[in-house]
Amino acid sequence: MKEYKIFTKDGELLDIDEYLFKENDFKYLVDKEVFSRSHSKGTAPKALKYIEKFGIEWEEMSDRGHMRYQPKAAVMFDLISEYVWDKIASLDIPVYKIKGTNMFKLSEPPVREHAELFGDRLYELKNEEEKYILRYAACHQQFAAVRHWNISHKHLPFGTYENADSYRLEQSGELLLCFRTRRMNMPDLHIFTRDLDEAKKITLKIHKKIFEEFESNLGRNLVNLYNLTKSFFNENEDYIEQLSKIEKNPILLHFVPENKYYWVINVEYNIIDSIKNPREIATFQIDTGNAKRFGIKYTTEDGKKAYPPIIHTAPIGTIERYLYTLFDTAALHEEKGEPPSLPLWVSPTQVRIIPTSKRYNRFALEIAKSLQEKSIRVDVDDRDESVGKKIANAEKDWVNYILVVGKEEQASDTISVRDRVSKKIKKIPLKEFIDHLEKELKNKPRIKSYWPLELSKVPKFR
Repeated sequence: MKEYKIFTKDGELLDIDEYLFKENDFKYLVDKEVFSRSHSKGTAPKALKYIEKFGIEWEEMSDRGHMRYQPKAAVMFDLISEYVWDKIASLDIPVYKIKGTNMFKLSEPPVREHAELFGDRLYELKNEEEKYILRYAACHQQFAAVRHWNISHKHLPFGTYENADSYRLEQSGELLLCFRTRRMNMPDLHIFTRDLDEAKKITLKIHKKIFEEFESNLGRNLVNLYNLTKSFFNENEDYIEQLSKIEKNPILLHFVPENKYYWVINVEYNIIDSIKNPREIATFQIDTGNAKRFGIKYTTEDGKKAYPPIIHTAPIGTIERYLYTLFDTAALHEEKGEPPSLPLWVSPTQVRIIPTSKRYNRFALEIAKSLQEKSIRVDVDDRDESVGKKIANAEKDWVNYILVVGKEEQASDTISVRDRVSKKIKKIPLKEFIDHLEKELKNKPRIKSYWPLELSKVPKFR
């Protein structure tokens, strides 16, 4: 029988029935994890209509649970890939990128043992009498590489990283576009440490970074499940208290059997989505078993060999789940009467320029090219439609800034800017607008559009 406790912000350890629940995000987490209760009543997440709108779809010519990305979605995917790498680099730990295969032999003892811990969600293949699995995280490739490295205590801590295509044979009835998929892309970081104390210090930094991303940057409330052994809790209660000080809510503790898993603690970060379902986004684990399993050793200061504890972390979850969070956040904004939108850095079309007539198409293109030089994603609606319809289309496309240009703008060297979020319209010099974008996009990744500048040249992608 599963055993759960609640660890409060005051450092109290309570039984479930001792805690006074309110109708809030933490209650939704407990209802799901402890009592298997659902608050969604079969309702489809509101984010789905937005996800599909931007060209994120199931690939019907593949196995169930595999996705495809139309051009706008592909831009978002690549931006998030760069964004998470920047987040990882900010941990101030040397990190080495690794690339490799997604298929591993089940006859290899460490692969087989790791697979047995994972359970029945494995993709298995057979070729020439050999059985293989498709990886379900980046662990296999990174560990298979690092076991051959000559590592000293001077090299630790360090990380290895891959944005790994990973495969899990989820039940078809549980599949959910962008959230529960059979093929996912996991920005997976493993940090090799000298000992458990060092691992705990680094996970505190990771913990803060995850809260910074989801609560500070995206405005999402995190409610979290800690899976851990009782012995780890009893010996490290001060560490749990340190983690809890960063939390905004109580923590749901799930005590697991001793020595059942390769980790001693596994933290699952959850948002509560627009239909009141907990959705696991990010995670970290402290792994004390796989270094020995894969034969990864380092030389200690006194010349002995030791197995490094390994931190596993996906600091934004999978790219698909981060996309789900972005669109679910947009759905929550809409519930408040605000226009659904995306953060500027990840928005497929950041700026759209609308000429008031064909005679100003060239002027619009000149402005667009000056924005393109700054790697700002811009397009020009040069189609033979009314200005009103073009503005309505830009609103439907969630364009962050709409620029209407014509005779007055050309004569005055100013532009009329419509802000999607504030709904304000103001006339400013082009340079001032570019300076505003530069400030808003500071320290964010930039990628140019994956489609032509003029919308008259762009087909409907669906």
